[in-house]
Amino acid sequence: MTLLSVVNLTKEFSGEQLFSPVSFMVKDHDRVAILGPNGAGKSTLIKMILGREEITSGQVIISKNVSVGYLSQDVIENPDNTLYEEALTVYKPLIEEEKKIHELADRIALHPDDSELLKDYSTKEMMFESHGGYDYQYKIAMILNMFSFSSKDYQRKINSFSGGEKVRVAFAKLLLLNPDLLILDEPTNHLDIISIEWLEEFLSQYQGAVLFVSHDIAFVKRLANRILDIEDKSWTMYNCDYDNFSREKKNHYENLLAQYQAQEALKEKYQKFISFYMPKPRFSSRAQDRVKKLERLEQNSISDPRHKEKKLSIGLKGEVREGKKLFDFNNVCIGYDKALAENISFTLFGRDHLAIMGANGTGKSTFGKTILGEMAPLDGNIRKYFHIHAGVLRQDIRSYQSDETLFQHFRNIYPRLDNQDIYNGLGRYGFTYNESNEKRLCDLSGGELMRIELLQLSLEDYDLLLLDEPTNHLDMLSTSVLVDALNQYEGTLIIISHDRDFIDKTCNKLLYLYNNVGYYFDGPYSEFRIKRLKEIMDEEKEKIASETRPPKITKKVSNPIKKTRTTREPPEKIMEKIDRLENRNHELDEACYLEENYTDKEKMRLIDEEKSKNAEKLKYLYEELEKSL
Repeated sequence: MTLLSVVNLTKEFSGEQLFSPVSFMVKDHDRVAILGPNGAGKSTLIKMILGREEITSGQVIISKNVSVGYLSQDVIENPDNTLYEEALTVYKPLIEEEKKIHELADRIALHPDDSELLKDYSTKEMMFESHGGYDYQYKIAMILNMFSFSSKDYQRKINSFSGGEKVRVAFAKLLLLNPDLLILDEPTNHLDIISIEWLEEFLSQYQGAVLFVSHDIAFVKRLANRILDIEDKSWTMYNCDYDNFSREKKNHYENLLAQYQAQEALKEKYQKFISFYMPKPRFSSRAQDRVKKLERLEQNSISDPRHKEKKLSIGLKGEVREGKKLFDFNNVCIGYDKALAENISFTLFGRDHLAIMGANGTGKSTFGKTILGEMAPLDGNIRKYFHIHAGVLRQDIRSYQSDETLFQHFRNIYPRLDNQDIYNGLGRYGFTYNESNEKRLCDLSGGELMRIELLQLSLEDYDLLLLDEPTNHLDMLSTSVLVDALNQYEGTLIIISHDRDFIDKTCNKLLYLYNNVGYYFDGPYSEFRIKRLKEIMDEEKEKIASETRPPKITKKVSNPIKKTRTTREPPEKIMEKIDRLENRNHELDEACYLEENYTDKEKMRLIDEEKSKNAEKLKYLYEELEKSL
């Protein structure tokens, strides 16, 4: 079934077309990733589909009765709600049905001979169960935990959360709403590694379709089965996963380059013919024929695909101390007033490329400050073997208020550089001569600021580079160039990042901070994920399970429906059994709201299993009661 159809959609700003007409469809179970450089129009396309941006021409058709969910803080109904109250708003109709069922049960207890009440109860109870009435508390707990919310957060009001936390609240609620089509713009922003891993697993099994924009290549690789790619204002749909998309795009580029080169060779041939024969009257008609052919070729010519490649050339210099000890960490504890991470023990060698990963607030940036000597460890010992000249790229890259142009800025801070060296440096980092003289520091975008910071790092000879989220604000092409530069860097590298694909391509060592412990791993993230991360997560689950009490579950009872009876029980005995089962179901309903249960998947499964069996028994008993009256 087609959920969404986009037909010849265009967008113009001040009369200039942002991109060429785009047409595509999203069907059931599709996972469509929208890829392309920053500023190409990906987010604008999403907003046009949602009706939040005016369409210049074309159509967006959403099929009848298809529900669409978009990640934004508009999803939050009431910021004065607690986290758990906000999650419960998703299930308002179900909760109302639950109340009606309890009311019916109370009425049946007063009027046990009312067959209409019994029928009504049976119908409503079956509908309640089919709509997930016995597992919505478990779903809420599972999704909130997936987004790193603990049970302590459940009673916090939404307006007490930070901006990033509110995004995660909105995301959790969006998944609970379970729309037919999920539309996501950079969904892995504000999420830690474990949350991203869980989200990937959840979305891979999601029953609806997903349309998303993302720069997270690892996320795209694991999720997308189709790629909508924009390049040079043109859209191409690739009906394949990311790896095949990469190969197809490379082949497409090579074919386009071959066509361009053949075209240019033919143009040159025509021009030579025209130049040689046009002055000769006997051959002027032939020359005129070539003029027409050349004009037609010019009208339908393809542009040089090589001009699409951004002229970005990053070069980083540093002293080589390969294999030499730089730092020894012995049971180091980092933090401020209290420990953020303990038991950090490893040796950092020259030319190591070390990744620092972990959830937000686990101490990644604090570790960076500790290794730079900006703060002392709370405990343990750090031995330093050399004087280290370190360069730092902060996550919160500085914003400039200055009206200086780019050239003036570098002229002032690097007076010993020749003017041409400054222009060459800015050119290597993607700034033209005109931009260097006209762009003001205060007007730079996030990506441009990041390139300025990287240029300043490249103008120094640093023994060690500490980069905090260096791929923030960089598009895929710029990130690819940065990967090549970092792999050629001969100094020692420490990278703090959530970008798993980037880390895998640049780092050969890993320090993972989780639950107040620093786990050191000698190898890339992809190996750590298989060999250690799953083990850490399983250990944590076992720890939680051992610290909680199991719910009171009655012994399994064989299904009474399957029993064959030669004599029918009297109504009084059937009512006694109904009362016992109803009371037991009330107990199980109450158990669902206990933290020790809704945070434990296995316990909730056992509760749901018993409730389902009880529902089947009750249905049978009410039928028997009706027959016996």
